[in-house]
Amino acid sequence: MKEQSRKNYSEGWEQQQPYIHWMTGVEGIGSRTIEKLIRHAGSPKAVYGMTESETAAIIPAGKAAALAEARRRGDVLEKYREMEERGIRFYSTYHPRYPDRLRNIPDSPYGIYVEGELPEEEVPSVAIIGARQCSAYGRFMAELCGRELAEAGIQVVSGMARGVDGISQRAALEAGGKTYAILGSGTDICYPLENRSIYRRAKENGAVISEYPPGTPPAPRLFPRRNRIISGLADLVLIIEARRKSGTVITADMALEQGKDVYVVPGRITDDLSQGCHQMLKQGAGLFTSVKDMLEETGLAAEAKRRTGQKGCPLEQYAEPAFQNKEDKTAKKVWDALDFYPKDIDCLMGETQMDYRELVHILSRFCLEEKAVRLTAGQFVKKI
Repeated sequence: MKEQSRKNYSEGWEQQQPYIHWMTGVEGIGSRTIEKLIRHAGSPKAVYGMTESETAAIIPAGKAAALAEARRRGDVLEKYREMEERGIRFYSTYHPRYPDRLRNIPDSPYGIYVEGELPEEEVPSVAIIGARQCSAYGRFMAELCGRELAEAGIQVVSGMARGVDGISQRAALEAGGKTYAILGSGTDICYPLENRSIYRRAKENGAVISEYPPGTPPAPRLFPRRNRIISGLADLVLIIEARRKSGTVITADMALEQGKDVYVVPGRITDDLSQGCHQMLKQGAGLFTSVKDMLEETGLAAEAKRRTGQKGCPLEQYAEPAFQNKEDKTAKKVWDALDFYPKDIDCLMGETQMDYRELVHILSRFCLEEKAVRLTAGQFVKKI
């Protein structure tokens, strides 16, 4: 019915935009309520002209009262213009530029707020999601995948959350790619604050997107619904670390419901952060082995190549530093013992059979050369 309503009023979408914006900004008024009102009144603008009693005859009295109160707060056209002057664009389902990817998902948002540019429809998009409290290995994989996807001309979509989401988006931006941050708040609110650099740069190289109106603060109840937009805007969803019960698993379920491919990075069977991933693999998700393989298996590599005009996707697998002379043999032993999982000095001494002073000297060298990172707990990990 929503699609039919959109077709009926497509020619007058400019006039309908402010009134859809008004309805979507009212607490408790969702897509079903909006559609019910539009079917009855004939158009969003006509809904705005209804009295409270007329509205209450169609929807619950509480919702009718909320709409009436929102109508009394001021001129809807003036508020709409003020929003646009702040650089926030609103794309309702009536708008011809409303993303086709979102039109085709269950319970698609009636409108989205955007700061930046919408994802290009014909350019492949991949959503990277995962644990907020990710491991060193999860961080490594998020950086690697974000960078390589951007280098391949793929648009990277995520939720700008702590951990995997933000790490992958930062890596995509640093590689010169585009990223799209889907928020559980208004687009004018950066959350979490630690990712403000991603928030700022995404507006310049991609966009910040939300279905919630400006001024909406982040709240736990808002994030599950925004996840359907993350998967909805992507052609494929890549999962890097997830507990068995997590928002990441919920997003993966939404992606499958939307008919999207889901790939999972495997982990150690003893790690809690791998339990959700392995459960999804058992249920038929694709096994991630490399960005190159994933793109080729899904056909996105050919599409990216066609869109970017590249002779091939410039994907590079992680390579170890060059160890060429005899003095480097000892350093290579330390390098081979290091992992993307943290290891302390005692563990490394046992694996390398080296004395403390020599081991610390080599580890300090790796850190200065940015080949390794010393964690606050005195542990060391390889760095991408």
